[in-house]
Amino acid sequence: MLFRLIPFLLMLFLTGCEDEILLSKGTISQLGDKGVLIGHFSQDGTKLVTIDSTNTLTVWDSKSMTELFSVPKDKMPELSRDVVLSKDNNMLIVVGDNQLQFWSLSTEKLVTKVSFTGVSGYAHITSVSLSPSMDKIIVAMSDGTVNMAHLHTQVNNQFAPHSRPVMHVEWDDKGELFLTAAQDGKLALWQFGSPEPVFTKEFNHRVTSLAVRKDFSEFFVSDALDNQVIASLIDGADKSELKYMARFKVFRKALFIEKSRLLATSSSKSQLTIWDTRSGNELGTWQINTVSSGATIVDMYAPTKEKLVTLSSDGLLEEWALNMLANSK
Repeated sequence: MLFRLIPFLLMLFLTGCEDEILLSKGTISQLGDKGVLIGHFSQDGTKLVTIDSTNTLTVWDSKSMTELFSVPKDKMPELSRDVVLSKDNNMLIVVGDNQLQFWSLSTEKLVTKVSFTGVSGYAHITSVSLSPSMDKIIVAMSDGTVNMAHLHTQVNNQFAPHSRPVMHVEWDDKGELFLTAAQDGKLALWQFGSPEPVFTKEFNHRVTSLAVRKDFSEFFVSDALDNQVIASLIDGADKSELKYMARFKVFRKALFIEKSRLLATSSSKSQLTIWDTRSGNELGTWQINTVSSGATIVDMYAPTKEKLVTLSSDGLLEEWALNMLANSK
């Protein structure tokens, strides 16, 4: 009987040790009481833009949590698909079904509106990404169409490399290459303006999560069931695969912690998981603070390799001490 209990007691001991690693430093702010449907940190983390359940768009100062700008409700699309902040934090792009609104944050005025379509007449916009140089934009559609538009010349090269909605677009650090990933399970790297991929990868299920390092050296991609890999952006070759005890995990948001071996991912529930990118090992999973049941992580930002900030659909900003993982080893 004692021998049968030993594995069980060992499992409890190991689980207890993992739970003692307290990463969360607690909630540092709450953005109103209307929740957050869409939320993004700026690239430098100084700004935060949110759209709440009433379709109200607000740009916040991340340090003071004060409101800097709000798009009037009568100017918002009937259905807001996404919102994009330029690298210099001066241009705000509000994404509707088939139209982009360009707002200047310095003048707080609407500059222009630009419409985009897919190959099919029913397509709507599913993902938008502005280049770091802010002169090019990728507008992906629900029918698999990708629009490569140059904002200065107003030339748009359109092609349809996917057969299902394109949910993820990521630029390189120079604004020359970009990744697309779609619900058809296909991922590809493209040169702006060319319909021929640099490389492609195919998965058995739809892609649910995509993240790239800032230097564009590697990327993380997950399909909807059991394929989660970190791969090279030179040729798409796998470098490591995530390992976990469960039969499968659902991955939503993902973020490389720069200057470290850590990767942060969120689930469809209220969970944050940290991984070792070289070994693929799961370092731990933690519950985020919530107000309502079913709250999820909307976006993440890591100002340093030792700190992570998460934004939840409840509008809660929570800080995490990643150095606790190093100290626990």
